[in-house]
Amino acid sequence: MTAAIETRLARGYAGSSSEQRVPALDGVRGLAITAVLINNIYPPTHAAQAGAGGFVWHLSNLGWVGVDLFFVLSGFLITGILSDTKNGAHYLRNFYGRRILRIFPLFYGSLFLVYFVFPHLLHHSADAVAQLHRLRWFEWLYLGNFGYYFRGYPTFPTVHLWSLAVEEQFYFVWPLVVLLVDRRKLMNLCAVLIAVSVGLCLLWVLGGNDANGLYLLTPFRAQGLLVGALMALTLRGPGGAAALARWLKPAALICAGPALALMIWTEISRRQLAAQVVGIVGFPLIVLALGGLLWLALAAAPGSLAHRFFTSRTMRFMGRYSYAMYVFHEFVLWVANAEAPWTISPPKVWGSRVPLALVVLVGVTGVTIALSLLSWHLYEKQFLKLKRYFPYAREVRQDTGMVPDVITAAAS
Repeated sequence: MTAAIETRLARGYAGSSSEQRVPALDGVRGLAITAVLINNIYPPTHAAQAGAGGFVWHLSNLGWVGVDLFFVLSGFLITGILSDTKNGAHYLRNFYGRRILRIFPLFYGSLFLVYFVFPHLLHHSADAVAQLHRLRWFEWLYLGNFGYYFRGYPTFPTVHLWSLAVEEQFYFVWPLVVLLVDRRKLMNLCAVLIAVSVGLCLLWVLGGNDANGLYLLTPFRAQGLLVGALMALTLRGPGGAAALARWLKPAALICAGPALALMIWTEISRRQLAAQVVGIVGFPLIVLALGGLLWLALAAAPGSLAHRFFTSRTMRFMGRYSYAMYVFHEFVLWVANAEAPWTISPPKVWGSRVPLALVVLVGVTGVTIALSLLSWHLYEKQFLKLKRYFPYAREVRQDTGMVPDVITAAAS
């Protein structure tokens, strides 16, 4: 089992110019984006409604955890790539070049529309335009999460880009850290930084600060990225997959129940205290549980229920186009709400708001998927062709047993 997992990961990180992928990891991305879409698109109309309507609404709101799953997966993949290529030629140039080609075109293309096209096509109040300009440098410099907290939320639908800002801040700093620190010390550093993040969350709350900061600001949300990084580094050390399973499986099993309980309590109570407790205690429990979920996807035996789920065509499809779906879905919802106001608060059908709320969810998701496919084939893929100018020279430690010596990686 251990050798099979390591071979599977190696083939996902490395291969020919066809950019081979680990199907299960696409499935994890698919699960994450599905949760996020449900959370953000399902109309918020059932807060005070008893019965099935209220239950479905509360259940949809738990999908915010999909962002944390993205964080864990990003930390795992990026740290693996960096660790495996740090001794190769043009390490920093190739990493940053490939990240820019993958992330910047869609991100900055969207901001271009928000700042230079939408204001001329649609009427907005002077206050809305003024708020847009107050946030411009934060958003364009990938500091939107700080801007949204300290300058207020945008009137245009860009607030969901806060998580991309968190990841990009991590991408900017982490390659230098991986380059300068050896694997064993880097593992210790990850553990220390996770503890520091938890401590900062506590100090933030004790200082009387708004709990929203715990959900937006990088020092508090980096825990998922660091857990993913710790997983990747453990996998590359003595014992490989077996060593990772020894600490991750029991940690995930212990954390999963309390993490879910805290999420449910926060959702039902809607109290500031609950949000603070989740920010201090819940985040480390959640990301460790999600680390276990990621491991389950990778370690699942062929033919098992978990393997069939994460490698299913639906989950892999959602995962492959997840980035564009994440960027586009709030814009699609924004247009739907503006052109068809009933989508904000769907009327009752057969005594329930659920049927039309589901119509909104399916409709907005369908349009988002269509736009994502167009974006990939007509726009994003053209930039990705330039990755051939930034090839990874991958040196892999022999004690992992993953791949021989140095090969050309096509990690996406």
